[in-house]
Amino acid sequence: MKDFTTTRRSTLKLLAAGTGILAAPAIIRPAFAQSKVVNITTYDKFVPQSFIDQFQKDTGIEVRIRLTDDQGKQYNLLTAEGATPSTDIVTVTGHRLSQFLNSNLLSALDTGRLKNWDKLAAAYKGAPQLTIDGTTYGLPLLAGYEGLARNTEYTKETDTWGLMFEDEFKGLTSYIITDFLSIVMTYQGNDGDYVTYGDKPDVAQTATNQARDFLIQHKDKVRKYYDAGSEVQQMFLNEDIYLAQVWSGPAAKLIMDGHPIEISVPKEGTYGFLYSFNVVNNAPNADAAYTFLDAILSSPEIGAAMTRQSGFASAFAGVNDVLDDRERAALSLPDEQAQRIQFFSSVNRDMKNEMIDKAAAEIKAA
Repeated sequence: MKDFTTTRRSTLKLLAAGTGILAAPAIIRPAFAQSKVVNITTYDKFVPQSFIDQFQKDTGIEVRIRLTDDQGKQYNLLTAEGATPSTDIVTVTGHRLSQFLNSNLLSALDTGRLKNWDKLAAAYKGAPQLTIDGTTYGLPLLAGYEGLARNTEYTKETDTWGLMFEDEFKGLTSYIITDFLSIVMTYQGNDGDYVTYGDKPDVAQTATNQARDFLIQHKDKVRKYYDAGSEVQQMFLNEDIYLAQVWSGPAAKLIMDGHPIEISVPKEGTYGFLYSFNVVNNAPNADAAYTFLDAILSSPEIGAAMTRQSGFASAFAGVNDVLDDRERAALSLPDEQAQRIQFFSSVNRDMKNEMIDKAAAEIKAA
């Protein structure tokens, strides 16, 4: 199996995707269904309740959502369940796709079963980001990036991640350790995604240790290490923090709701990611899973609802035209900042995960 990467150019296309108004067809009742249930493991607020209600009414298929906040938890659960999974659809980020595939956890996507497959935005047509050796393994869903979020009432405009380490913000910052370690490595001029470290584990370990020691040195700046987007949102709302490393979704949601938050991509750069819906290998309700995937593609209004709830940019065509001006502004970036985003790669993921996880534990323990 080949690893695959996404270039900065394709990152820009992904984050700018979603133009052109489409008709909004009704969800089509399936002629046959393997069962009347579909089990989906996904993130909070990724699937709008209004869509679930309409889908269940139109198809008679019950949607059961199991929430997750971590790719590793999804992977471990599927691995433990083996050939008898309890989930039909999982939500995987592009750079973790090869890990799931190498463990035979996902089935190839039969796009011929999706009548609405052509309603993906132009940058995702044919899902090249999720295609390996001519086989497609997922439905593109939402795209985002890691940015620097700040409360504009208490912080100055900046062009550097260095603002997170200034003494005036002691106890007023927050981040996900494993994510921010990669960004700090980039901030220090190293390869935070480990793509160039395949035959240089000693160099990788030195760069990792440098970032680890730097974060330990500046541990007094941190109010709390967080795990879920809802946590960092609440800290901003309570004014417990003024600065944070965030996924673009939670920050954009705050901006859409009118809070004084700004998200930017500092000059040192950052990383982007793509979420997809993936059918599990040996899914107990595969027919119902395909009915669900086809229905969620059926209109840009569904994609817009997903964007409003999650804050991430939709992979579905026509969504930008459904959003209002404030919502579009929350999702947009100046061109020079968008140029600084690079999608996470699947290359050398085992090395990266091992070194990052160990360093994160050492930071917590320090």
